[in-house]
Order: sequence, then structure tokens, then C-alpha cells
Amino acid sequence: MKWYMINHGAFDGERNMSTDLAMMDIARNGIPILRLYEWSVPTLSLGKFQNPDEINVDYLKKMKFGFVKRPSGGRAVLHYDDLTYAVAVPEYMMPKGVMRTYLEISRALVKGLREVGLDCEIAKERSEERYTKFAACFATTSIHEVTIEGKKLIGSAQTRKNGVVLQHGSIPMKCHFTEYSNSFKITEDQTKMLEKRLRKTTTCISEYASVGTVDVKDAIIKGFRDTFDTEFVPFNEEIDWKKHVVDVKIWD
Repeated sequence: MKWYMINHGAFDGERNMSTDLAMMDIARNGIPILRLYEWSVPTLSLGKFQNPDEINVDYLKKMKFGFVKRPSGGRAVLHYDDLTYAVAVPEYMMPKGVMRTYLEISRALVKGLREVGLDCEIAKERSEERYTKFAACFATTSIHEVTIEGKKLIGSAQTRKNGVVLQHGSIPMKCHFTEYSNSFKITEDQTKMLEKRLRKTTTCISEYASVGTVDVKDAIIKGFRDTFDTEFVPFNEEIDWKKHVVDVKIWD
């Protein structure tokens, strides 16, 4: 099966999320896409249905972080020293149901990351504490997400529209627990509680392996190639991402 491969560098949040939406337009023609990319400035991405009032906007502005809305649901993610994957694929090419699609994509991610020495696993159950207690995606692990030694490594979210599945996920190369915790409009005690929880239940690539972003990208590409038995071809056409900015933009 042929898939398109888009290997991007670093863009700002609005362009990254708008490009992911544009991928859905392209995949509607019947060819899946895998995109790997980074972030030009640390950026908090808000879940599609999440209330911006949960976010400490003053802190984001002070730190000169970006702020953007994802097309997918879930909770907020701080993309800081972050590699992100995005998959856009026609629904009929994936297993039926959200969780079965999560599982297949997680299998590809795990298979790839093991190539660079990361002993990843797929979570078999949710965290005991429901994610709704915190506005942070990484405060809990959902079933089928990728973990190392029981700690959440990749936070993923999914959306479906016009017969296309879009799933994207954050793969932190380095940990930034303090900055992530301070990004929410909660009390000082709650901020400390959140940071403590993140340090206990979340991890990043650098805590387990001395590998660079290029190595991780190559490993993920191999994982998808082997799992989905696909041949990747570069997507060299211009991506019309600007028409989707209005859907992801939060502030000027």
C-alpha cells in the first residue's frame, strides 16, 4: 500500500495544526499520510472542546509560548522540545472504532521506537485517576497509549471528518514538567500537585535514550512501514494550510 510521507521541520502552532487539517483534505483522495514535525516555539495546544479559561494565558504570554486549538479532542499539551506525528487516513482503511485505530497506530509507534532502544509498551488500561480532574493531557494515561515502565510517553488525540481519520500525538524529546504545570489556571497548591503527578507518571525520550530527533523520525517511519506494510513516497505538492487557520487560531 502506498502512503504519502511528509517530513517537516519546525513550524509555529497555527501552521502545524492547520497543516494537519489540510492533510485530511488530501487523504480523502484515498492515500494515507504520515507527517512528522516539530514546533518553532514552545506551544500549548488546546483540545477542540476544551475551555480556554482553564489556561493561564498570562503565563503563556510571559514565557512567549504559542497557544493554538487542535482539531482533535482531549486535554491540553505543551509542545516543548517535542516531536509530533500525525496520521491522516481514510476510515475504510483502518479498523472500525476509535480505540482499535488507536491500537494499530500505537503498534506502529512502539515497533519504531524499540528500534532506538526504547522499551515501549501499549497501555492495557486507563489510569486510575480520570483525566477530567486535570486540564493536562499527560496527567493521565488512556488505554492503548504508548508508555515506558508504566509512564506515559506519547499523548495522542483523534478526530474524524468526511470519512477521514486524523490522529496526532506529542512525543516529548525532553521533559518540561514545571512549565507544563504552570500553564493552567489553578491554585499554587494544585500546580505543585500537578507537577508532582507529571514527574511520577510521565516521561520523555531523553530519560531513556541519547538519540536525536532525526533518529526518532527514522525509527517511526520504519515502524509504520513494517506495521502497515506500506511504501512511503514523498508528498511534494503545496499544502493549502492557510484556509484552516481560522479553525485553530486562538489569539492574534
